[in-house]
Amino acid sequence: MFVRKSLATAMAAALSGAIVAVTAGSAAAAYTPNPDDSITNPVAADLVGVGSDTSQTVMKLLADAWNAKGTAPRIATFAALGGGDLPDSVTKPDGTLVPRPNGSGAGKNLLHGSGNVPMIDFARSSSGPNTTETAAGLKNFPFALDTLQMATAKTSNAPATLTPAQIVGIYKGEITNWSQVGGQPGVIVPMIPQSGSGTRSFFTGELKKMNGNVDVTLATGVQNVQEHEDDPIKDNPNAVAPFSQGRAGLLGTLRLEGGWSADRAIFNVLRGAEVTDQIRAIFGSEGFICSDQAKPIIEAAGFKQLARPDLGGVCGEALDANTSNFVTNDPVATTTTLTGASPAANTVRLTAALSPVSEGTVSFFEGTTVIRANVPVTSGQSVTTVTGVSAGAHTYVAKFTPARGTLARASESAPVTVTVSSTSTTPPKTDNDTQCTAAQAKVKKIKQKMKKAKKADKPVAKFTKQLKKAKQKAKKVC
Repeated sequence: MFVRKSLATAMAAALSGAIVAVTAGSAAAAYTPNPDDSITNPVAADLVGVGSDTSQTVMKLLADAWNAKGTAPRIATFAALGGGDLPDSVTKPDGTLVPRPNGSGAGKNLLHGSGNVPMIDFARSSSGPNTTETAAGLKNFPFALDTLQMATAKTSNAPATLTPAQIVGIYKGEITNWSQVGGQPGVIVPMIPQSGSGTRSFFTGELKKMNGNVDVTLATGVQNVQEHEDDPIKDNPNAVAPFSQGRAGLLGTLRLEGGWSADRAIFNVLRGAEVTDQIRAIFGSEGFICSDQAKPIIEAAGFKQLARPDLGGVCGEALDANTSNFVTNDPVATTTTLTGASPAANTVRLTAALSPVSEGTVSFFEGTTVIRANVPVTSGQSVTTVTGVSAGAHTYVAKFTPARGTLARASESAPVTVTVSSTSTTPPKTDNDTQCTAAQAKVKKIKQKMKKAKKADKPVAKFTKQLKKAKQKAKKVC
C-alpha cells in the first residue's frame, strides 16, 4: 500500500512540471475543512477515505479514536460535502486535485477503473457492491447496522405511519396528496437522494421489493436532494424522503414515519490486493472498528456495531457481496445462581444455574481458590461435587465464562455458604462427579464437531443423534 502511494506521489511530482501550462488556468476549489474531516493535511502513509455521507460522522469519530492511539497508519476520512476539493496532498495520478466524491458510488469509483486514484485507500459505503466493483477486486468490510425509514418535517401533513403500498404509490405519482393516506391536505413533495448515493440505490431496491419485485418508475415530481440533508425536509410540511435512522437521530430535526423500515449494513470498501495485516488491524474482524472499544463510538453516531464472526456476525469480514447478517454486538446479560448442599459427610454438591440458558463453562471458587475449573454447562446448569471437605461453614462462588460464538455475558454468582458435617445425616450418595464431568465434556466435544461440519458444509445427522444420546447420559449422571 505504502509503496503504491510513494510511486503515485513520485509520478505526480514528475508530471507536475509537464502539465503546469494546462492546469495553471483551470478552476480549482480550495480545500475547506469540514467538521467530519479527521485530518486536514494527510501524508502518503495515511489511509485516505471518502464516499458516503451516511457514515462520514461515525468514521470521523472512529478515526479520531484510532489516531489518538498514535498507531500507524492514521485514518484520514473526508466528508462528502463541505466545499472545495480534497487537500492538496491528495491528488490524481496526473497531479491534479480530487473533488470530494459525494456518495457511496462516487467514492468507490475512485478505487478502480478509469477513475482510479491510488492515493484514495477506502470508500465509505451504505450499499452493497455491484458486479463491476466485485470484478475489480474490491472488498467490502461491514461494521455497523443502519435502518432506513421515511422522514418528514416534525410538523407535517403526513400521517404518523406509511404502509409499503402507500410509499410505492407516492413515488409512482399515484398518491399526490397527504389527505389520500389519512393525513392533512397538502400536495406531497417526494424526495430521493442524488444519483450515486448508496441510500438511493438501497431505497430503489426496497421500492422494488415493496412493488412485488417490479422496478418502480419514479414520477416526474420526485425531487433529487442531497442524501441525509435535512434542510429540504425540516421546514416543508409536505416533504418526505428516505433517511438513515442514525443520521436522523444525530440531527434531531425530523420525524421518522412508522409503518416501514429496512435494515442495511454499512461498509468500508478497499482494494482487495491492498488488504494487509496493517489494514486488518483497523477494518478486520479482530481490528479496532469491530472491537468492544469501538462499540460505544459507533452507538454515539446512531448506529449499532455488527457482531464479529466469533459471535455469529460478519463485522470485519472481507465480503464480495452484500450481507443480510445483521447480528449486532449486543451481549445478552446472564445471571449465574449458585446453590449448594452437603449430601454426605465431608461432601459439598454445587449447582450453578444460568439464566437465560447459555453455552459455556463455570468455575467454582472458595475464596480465591479454584475448586473446579471450566465445568461445562449442560441444559443451563453446571454441577460439581467436592469430597474431602472439612466440617464447618464454607462459602463458594461460581463464575460463568461464555463459549466463543455466543453473545452471552460473563457473570458471577452471589456467595453461597454451605455447612458441612463430619458425619452423614443422610445415606451417602455415590460421588459421580467424574462421570458427570466426562459426560458434559462429551456433549461439548460433539457440539464442536457439529459446528465444524456445518462450517465445512458436511452432513451433521450423525452428530445430531450422538448429541441427543450424550445429553441424555449427562442428564442422568449429573
